[in-house]
Amino acid sequence: MPKAFPTKLSFYIKKILLGLFLLGVFLTGAVGTYLYFSLSGVFVKNNQKLNLFGTPTIKPNYELQSSFNILLLGYGGAGHDGGNLSDVLIVMHINPDKKDITLISVPRDLWVEIPIRSDISENHKINATYAIGGDDKKYGLKEPQYKGEAGGGNIAKKVVSGAIGMPVDHFVAVDFEGFKKIVDTFGGLDVDVPVTFDDYFYPIKGAENDTCGKSATEIAKLHELYSDTQLHHQFECRYENIHFDKGKNNMDGETALKFVRSRASAQHGGDFARSQRQQALLLAIKEKLISMEAIKKVDELFAEFSKTVRTDLDLETIKTIAAILGSSGNYNIKYVSLNEDNVLVASKSLDGQFILIPKAGEGVWSNVHKFILDEINK
Repeated sequence: MPKAFPTKLSFYIKKILLGLFLLGVFLTGAVGTYLYFSLSGVFVKNNQKLNLFGTPTIKPNYELQSSFNILLLGYGGAGHDGGNLSDVLIVMHINPDKKDITLISVPRDLWVEIPIRSDISENHKINATYAIGGDDKKYGLKEPQYKGEAGGGNIAKKVVSGAIGMPVDHFVAVDFEGFKKIVDTFGGLDVDVPVTFDDYFYPIKGAENDTCGKSATEIAKLHELYSDTQLHHQFECRYENIHFDKGKNNMDGETALKFVRSRASAQHGGDFARSQRQQALLLAIKEKLISMEAIKKVDELFAEFSKTVRTDLDLETIKTIAAILGSSGNYNIKYVSLNEDNVLVASKSLDGQFILIPKAGEGVWSNVHKFILDEINK
């Protein structure tokens, strides 16, 4: 356990919250609590707890639970195409009894039912859940717990819970612009890149609708000739080439974001590869958080954190969990990725979207639930 500082309580909670913000390892084992008024901008009001399994809607008693789950969401935010769509969905399963933390990567293309009204659900990719929860104008007939500041997180908890077969107790959501600033404040991250790869079609922010010199008639013709997955090759001015070499790479915020979001690489593309890269980044974050660099910049980091993170974790819950877990340095950290190599299969929606569904069939989740449980219990 790192040495305690005189302000150990305030310092401890700062570091816990920073770990949550960075989608890293929950509780990196430092020291202390933070003044409550400083946290008021981070916590969203969530008076109505979800009743996922017909049990009483009471606050979880973490001292009695053998495990609990926190959903980590990363989304583009303002200025990004589809800004509230979640590019990163990771469930952090924490088992204090076994000293295990399991990070479950959920692919953004997973096809799920989302409750848009009390009596109606619609099929969407799972990355749309947070956006639908946050859109009270288009989806104004949602149940009350899926509206307001906590609406996106609550509906994401509900849908992800159904997919993984476990209740999701809390959510933490971060936009990518804030993520970049935090990484830069750290002075960058040393990330162990698993595979050398190029992505020649990484989207350039702000160039999503660039015509690349083509006329309206030419563009209309291209849309007739090519599918969505092929169309981007016809508009190369909208994209840039990014390259990463295998091994340790020092990344600033912009580079780290490109590393985890890249999707079109021939060598390392697709959701499974992205989950591997996210895991590599999480390890780099953990190392940085327990380093002296993070300790020296904790106030600056926390200030950035409080502007960019939304969570339904309240201060008392964080303090309770902190006391139970202590240092994550004593924990075994495991990774589970849902993909086509295990329980999912590629398919197409009725409107032609690429989607992932359980191998047992659309909406049949039992094998997915069993796979996750088996991986957790290994």
